[in-house]
Amino acid sequence: MGGHGGLNILPQKRWNVYNFDNREKVRRDEEQAAREEQLNREQAQKRDSEFRLHRLRAARGLEPLIPPPPSEPRSSSSSDPGHINLFEGIKIFDPIQVPQKEGPPPKKKKKEEGRPPVVVGPEDEKYRLGYGLAGKGVQLPWYVRKPPSDDSVANEGGDGVKREHTGEKKRKTIEELREERLKRERKEKDRERALRQDNLLHSRRDFSGRRRRFS
Repeated sequence: MGGHGGLNILPQKRWNVYNFDNREKVRRDEEQAAREEQLNREQAQKRDSEFRLHRLRAARGLEPLIPPPPSEPRSSSSSDPGHINLFEGIKIFDPIQVPQKEGPPPKKKKKEEGRPPVVVGPEDEKYRLGYGLAGKGVQLPWYVRKPPSDDSVANEGGDGVKREHTGEKKRKTIEELREERLKRERKEKDRERALRQDNLLHSRRDFSGRRRRFS
């Protein structure tokens, strides 16, 4: 279908600039633009001629062809030199009234006075407001506590002596372990030295026996 003998569908495409519809649209746009330009030119010429005529009549002292519009009478409100109220006609909100606090009715007071005091048990003590801050069942900080007595200091001193004894025992055990390790190392060295001496004696005996054979 290609080539010169094929079907040519290019003129039928809408995007083709040489299509009939596109050419007609361009022609209509050009005619509309020409008409608008002609109308603008005529209006400009008319305004120019009217301005020249007005200047000529004013130079000769004649009245203008177009009389000025009559001035509107000023209203009484505009002639008043008072301030302008921009919020005229707008409803202003009513001032907010703070409700006054009234005391409880006398009946309620009588009931509260006649009510027995509530006794809180030890199991419900922890549910009260402020429990756990500083009070019952809570240890006070060190800067609020009382200084310890001599007995407590003596007890603490005894505890310190006991700790020193335990530390000395630990040190002794460490020293004993160190001595045992040194003893083992000495025994191993002595054993190695004895083995070397035995090997040296054996080698000398073998050497002397060989010399006797060859001699």
